[in-house]
Amino acid sequence: MTTLILLRHAKAAPANESGDHHRPLADRGRQQAALVAAELRKRALKPEIVLVSSALRTRQTYELVAPGQTGWPPAVFEDDLYLASTQVLMRRLKKIPPRTKSVLIIGHNPGLADLTRRLADAAESDAAALEHAHAAFPPASCAILTVLTPWSETQDGDCGLNAFFTPADLGGVNEE
Repeated sequence: MTTLILLRHAKAAPANESGDHHRPLADRGRQQAALVAAELRKRALKPEIVLVSSALRTRQTYELVAPGQTGWPPAVFEDDLYLASTQVLMRRLKKIPPRTKSVLIIGHNPGLADLTRRLADAAESDAAALEHAHAAFPPASCAILTVLTPWSETQDGDCGLNAFFTPADLGGVNEE
C-alpha cells in the first residue's frame, strides 16, 4: 500500500515586517503541532520521504511533529513548496521515486486542501473523512490518503482518503 500524508502547517503568528515566508508558529500552533505529533505516533505512520515547504512555519511544524516518530527520515526543505498550488504539488508528486511507499508533505493552503479534494475518489474514500476534508482544512489539519496508481501517473481521483483530522478532533481548537 502506498500512502500520502498531507499536513498543513500549524497556526502561524500574524505577518510582520520580516514577511510571510518568515512567519513563526504562534503559541496555539505549537500546541496544535504537539497534538498532531501524538496522533501520528499513535497511527505509526512512517514516511520514507518528508517534503517540507521552506517557510519558517512549516519548518517549525516539522521540528515539533518529527521528534519521537519512529523511522522518519530527515526532511527535505523545498522552496517550490512555499505556497504551492495544486498543480505544483501534483508535479512534485509525480517526481517521487517509483518504489517509495510513503510520503509526507508539510505545506500550505489552499494548495493542500485543494490537492486532497482533487485526489480523493469518493468510491475509494472513507465517507466521513471526505466530508470533513471538504468542510474545512484549518491549520494543522492532516489528510492520509492511499495512492492507487504509480506516483508518476497520479491524477485527480487516484487516491482513497482514509483519514482526515484537525486539532479540534484531537482535543484542541481549530483556528484559521
